[in-house]
Amino acid sequence: MNFLQECRRHCADVWEAYRHHPWIEAMAAGSLSPERFVFFQLDDGPHVAEFNRTLALGIAKAPVGHPWAKAAAHVLDDLSTVGELDEKRSLVEELGHPGELAADRWTCSPAREGYLNHLVRVGYEGTFAQIAAAVYPCSLFTEVIGARFADREIPGPPTYRRWADMYTRRTRTEMCAAHARVVEEAAAEGGPAERAALRRLYRRSLEHQVRVFDAAWGLDGEWPGGAVARAARAVGAEGQR
Repeated sequence: MNFLQECRRHCADVWEAYRHHPWIEAMAAGSLSPERFVFFQLDDGPHVAEFNRTLALGIAKAPVGHPWAKAAAHVLDDLSTVGELDEKRSLVEELGHPGELAADRWTCSPAREGYLNHLVRVGYEGTFAQIAAAVYPCSLFTEVIGARFADREIPGPPTYRRWADMYTRRTRTEMCAAHARVVEEAAAEGGPAERAALRRLYRRSLEHQVRVFDAAWGLDGEWPGGAVARAARAVGAEGQR
């Protein structure tokens, strides 16, 4: 059993809550409402920008010429913040929500802001390997969404299929594998304290991932007076007419 397999075993409760979240299971079953889908995409806009910021901080801390840094630079070039936000904007427009997809933390849900703050803090304070451990659970969308839905029908709007296919792209799968290699190497070379730190970061990122799906599933993750839930509910109301 390698280190990440060990982490998954020790975090089995959180991993299963992430992998089989009601939001994901509803998409598989054809019962995910457009408003819940739109909520997730709108709430994910700020995450794209801050996740990429964390990758950039990791590049600055990685050894010169390290394969992880090359993979991260490829993500930032091939899947740029602007490009990914444009893709998400297209998804929500297909479901009847015109308008801008925000890219700052002032517009996201409390659950999402907590996740962003966690990632960026690790980016500034953590080591190169700790950054890889913190962002790895998010990159596991390649498994939780991409691989799971690659060869199966997704009932509902074609938009759902387009979104799932985003996580089958080679750029993303290679980045996920690069995170895993860095974490495994750090765990093998580090002592108990380093392994414990990597394990904590992995678990906390998993926990945050579950919380942001909770927010999208319940449509109740808004700050008082927030706009994301109102916009998502407007999509739901439009679909019922």
